[in-house]
Amino acid sequence: MSEDSDDPTDRTDDGTDGSPAAATTNDDAAFERELARARALLDDADDDEITAVHVGVVRGDRVNSTAARRGEGERAGLETLTLLASHLRTVADEAGVDHDVVAADAARLAGEVETLPPDRPDADE
Repeated sequence: MSEDSDDPTDRTDDGTDGSPAAATTNDDAAFERELARARALLDDADDDEITAVHVGVVRGDRVNSTAARRGEGERAGLETLTLLASHLRTVADEAGVDHDVVAADAARLAGEVETLPPDRPDADE
């Protein structure tokens, strides 16, 4: 069979030809779908429905994140912990490891991550 054949028997289970370029294309497409889903979560909700949000963006070796919550006190703290737990569960599920392992690694890394500069308006959060 020739290299330029579009015969379906030359494809992998995911519909690609198995090449690194195809894997990258699939990864990019999956990333774009998840990014669109994240944007839709914010766009589709009424402003009054959203009570807490945490967004993190990785660009190369830089990580930027922001968090916002409407409430104060115990409820706000629980919402923040719920968001964290949800993120940890997602990471663990994607990595195929136990949630406890990811939580322990995250706690260790939290001590190593740079802290916010004190002159930032959200530094007290």
